[in-house]
Amino acid sequence: MKLRVETNKPNMQNELEEVIRAFAPYAVFDPLGEVISAEISEFSSSARTSIRSSLAPEISREYELSDDLTDLMRKRLVKRYLKRDLYDYLCLLTGKTLSYGSLTGIRPTKLYYELESEGVSPEERLSDFFRVSPGKVRLLSDIVRTQRGVIGAETEKVDWFVNIPFCPTRCAYCSFLSEVIRPKKSNLPAYTDALIRDILAVPSGRPRRAIYVGGGTPTSLPPDLLDRILAAIDAHGEEFTVEAGRPETLSEEKVAVLAARGVTRVSVNPQSFKQETLDLIGRRHTVEDIFHAYDLVRRGGAFDVNMDFITMLPGETFEDFRRSIEIAIDLSPENVTVHSLSVKRGSVFAESGYDNHSDTLAERMSDFARSALEGAGYRPYYIYRQKNTSGRQENVGYAKEGKVCRYNVDIMEETHDIYASGAGAISKRLFGNGRIERLAEVKEIKGYLERIDELIRKKIVFFKD
Repeated sequence: MKLRVETNKPNMQNELEEVIRAFAPYAVFDPLGEVISAEISEFSSSARTSIRSSLAPEISREYELSDDLTDLMRKRLVKRYLKRDLYDYLCLLTGKTLSYGSLTGIRPTKLYYELESEGVSPEERLSDFFRVSPGKVRLLSDIVRTQRGVIGAETEKVDWFVNIPFCPTRCAYCSFLSEVIRPKKSNLPAYTDALIRDILAVPSGRPRRAIYVGGGTPTSLPPDLLDRILAAIDAHGEEFTVEAGRPETLSEEKVAVLAARGVTRVSVNPQSFKQETLDLIGRRHTVEDIFHAYDLVRRGGAFDVNMDFITMLPGETFEDFRRSIEIAIDLSPENVTVHSLSVKRGSVFAESGYDNHSDTLAERMSDFARSALEGAGYRPYYIYRQKNTSGRQENVGYAKEGKVCRYNVDIMEETHDIYASGAGAISKRLFGNGRIERLAEVKEIKGYLERIDELIRKKIVFFKD
């Protein structure tokens, strides 16, 4: 079913289109598709929605608007009415409901906290108004419960993200602007030099809460270059994560560098423990390499370890996914992150037309992961959603007691300023009125190297009080 939406609220056009996209493959947004008219009329103390097309009877509803609403609150409420009623209309057209109802944003817990601040029951409002399924309401509630005591703490401190955008190969699901490291070796020393300059330009007036070195795969760098970068960061007891997502990039020497430079948390990301899957998605390592890398990290320092897994990878059955999660539980890392496969523009999967839409299997995999991990003592602690995910599911981080990654909570809930260094990195400043400003670095490595002086000057101005 090909659909498009026309509305008398042009500022809501994109969000209404996202509601249609959420129903793929049952309904597909198409600029030439059947028109659904989604309109809302506002009056002094009420609003009336009207959703109609030639495909089904019109839905028309009237809502009271309190006189004491601020302009912002009124605008927010009107948007929610129209999105929710369009969702209901699409449910009528397709005969399908979605586990996250009319929610299209990437941070559903932010809405939970917002509803809580408004003095209403988040669980009831998510269920009754936004049509979120009981299972997802419980998930959001459990995540918020796990975040208590972490979220919003130490707001006088800042987080720091450092980007090293190199990988040994490009995974089929990846759309990050990372460079395959072998043909680009000549860039590594130049990038290291520029990144260190970028790092040293970061203002030092505020204490740091959490440091996160991501990519790409930072451990793709040779040990000496990795050591130079971590030395420039100069950690002093902060939570300090380094992604070593590709297990073939780890060695005893690199693990020793991580330990010597104060790293506290390392990501070793299998994605799957099925060799055929690893081959299909472009990972150039074996299952045995994963076990070897995990053992290196465990023997090399007192690190907390995270492991990532992805649902709905090509050729994977439910039993394949179950086995991967059960192996992870046996290994007992401190954190496990379960991603729902997102087919992103520019990835090999998108270019090849890979269809990851299987609601039943995707939800079954996600539900199993949650049940098994919670049964093993893990608790969900952060969540985000992406477009084009399998079964419109989510990405969830699970942690053992006392092992929540503060950086992950901070960045998803947008509670702390973030200093960011490196190509494609995005710095963030929060202001008391809820306003957030962002400063993005140049994404391409060549442009980053050519413009490093300009980028540093902009960052100094951006963080100037």
